[in-house]
Amino acid sequence: MTEPQVLQLVPPPRTVPELLAALRGWDPGGIGSWVLGAQAALPMTAEEARLLAARMEGLELASAEFERVIALIGSSLGLDFRRRLTVGKTIYGKDREVDVLFRDARNGNRLAVEAKYQRVTGTADEKLPYAVLNLQTLPLPGVIVYGGGGFHQGALHWLCANTRATDIARLGEWLTVFFAL
Repeated sequence: MTEPQVLQLVPPPRTVPELLAALRGWDPGGIGSWVLGAQAALPMTAEEARLLAARMEGLELASAEFERVIALIGSSLGLDFRRRLTVGKTIYGKDREVDVLFRDARNGNRLAVEAKYQRVTGTADEKLPYAVLNLQTLPLPGVIVYGGGGFHQGALHWLCANTRATDIARLGEWLTVFFAL
């Protein structure tokens, strides 16, 4: 005799405008203390976070909202995070603030994230070499996460060839590989 199969219904993901409203209404915390990924109250499911990240090129976001998406993706994978944390110095000797710092609660491994969002073409491409050099001065591993669709393809090719970097749409997969989740 076989066991009866249970069909579990899952609601469809919300629309992008609904997800943006949820993101903008979310206070992620993480400034001054760790947000524990296993206990975080997230404004959307991991599937919805992936959907939002995949649609990033068509959205108008502030840089803080882009950082929230990064924190949301890592937290939805169970990673702890902090935001806007001073870690080390820049290449010019000034205090270095990382946008998001992830921590794996299983072993304490950490990863610093430099967020680069550019909706329209502009000077962000010119800031990428500075970001790469600063990433190399960190006392822990780091990655540049970019999005928005406003970067020149040549600049992104150079970025990915010269450092750890990933598009926001692939961040979940990148973190899964990096932390062996």
